Amino acid sequence: MKRSILFYYIKTLLSILLFYSGSIFLLKLFFSKRESLLILNYHNFSKYNNYKIKRGNIQETGYADNFEKQMRFYKKHFNFCYPEDFFAGKCAKGINVLITFDDGYKDNYDIALPILEKYKAAAVFFITTNFIGSNNWLWHDKVRYLVVKGKMNANEAEHQLKKMNLGFPVDIAFKNKIETLFHETPKRLIMSWEEVKQLSDNGFVIGAHTANHRILDSLDENEQRNEIKPSINKIKENLQIKTEHFAFPNGLYNETTLDILKNNKIKYAYTTKNGFNKFENCSKVRLKRIGINASDTIDMVLLKLLRNAKK
Repeated sequence: MKRSILFYYIKTLLSILLFYSGSIFLLKLFFSKRESLLILNYHNFSKYNNYKIKRGNIQETGYADNFEKQMRFYKKHFNFCYPEDFFAGKCAKGINVLITFDDGYKDNYDIALPILEKYKAAAVFFITTNFIGSNNWLWHDKVRYLVVKGKMNANEAEHQLKKMNLGFPVDIAFKNKIETLFHETPKRLIMSWEEVKQLSDNGFVIGAHTANHRILDSLDENEQRNEIKPSINKIKENLQIKTEHFAFPNGLYNETTLDILKNNKIKYAYTTKNGFNKFENCSKVRLKRIGINASDTIDMVLLKLLRNAKK
C-alpha cells in the first residue's frame, strides 16, 4: 500500500516536471528564430478573482508571493522588453515579455511595483484617469462588491459582466439597479496621482485607458473623443509626460477609435485579443494580449501561453 502511494506521488511529480520542461522547450523552439512580443494583461490582486470556485472579498488583496513566482519564471525563461525596442529590432530573438496592468488599481502600486522593480520587468500601467485620486469605483467593481455583500445574485452579475466583456450593451434596468443598491463609500481601490507618479518616476510606462472606462465601440465619434483625448491630457497635466500608449476598455474599438488615437499621437494600442505579437506581421495599434491573473499557478500560465502560441 505504501509503495503504491509512493509510486503515485513520484509519477505525479514526474508528470509535472515533464509538462513544465516540455512546455518551455516547445515555446522556445517555436519562437527561436524570430522575435516575438508576449504582452500579459493583469488587472489587480483582489481575492474576488476570475474563477468561480472561490469568491473572496473584492476589497481584500493577496497573491503577492505567487505574482513574484510568475515574475521569476518570466525572468528566467524569457526577456523583458518594451514595444519601442521591439519594433526597433532591439529585443532578443525568441520570446520577449511585457507586463501590463489595466484600470489603475491601488494594489498595482502597493504589491506590483516592488516586485516589478526587483526583477527589472518591463511594464505599462493603463489608468482610467477620472478615477485616479478619487474614492469612486469602476462600475464592474460595484457589481462585484454587491455580490460579496449578498445584495446581488452572483450568476446574474456574472452574466451582465460577461455581456459587457463581449461588447454587448448592459441592460439599463441592471445599471439602474446597481446605482440604487450601491450607496456606500468603501475604501479606495484606485491609485492617487502621487502613486501613479511614483510608478512613472521608477521608469515604468503610464498609458491611457480612457477617462471613464466606457466601451468605445458603443459610442459615437464625439463621445469617443471625449473619453480618449482628456485621458491623454490628464496624464500630461499630472505627470508632465506625453504618453504614446493606450489600452481599449474591454479590448473593444472601431475604425473611428483608431483615427482618434492617430490624431492624438498614440503609437501603441492594446487589445484583449489573445496571441503573441510577431515582429514580421504585427500591428502597433492592435497589439494582442493574454490575460493572466496574479493567482494563476505557473502551470496555468504555461497552459495559457501554449494555447495562444500560434495565434
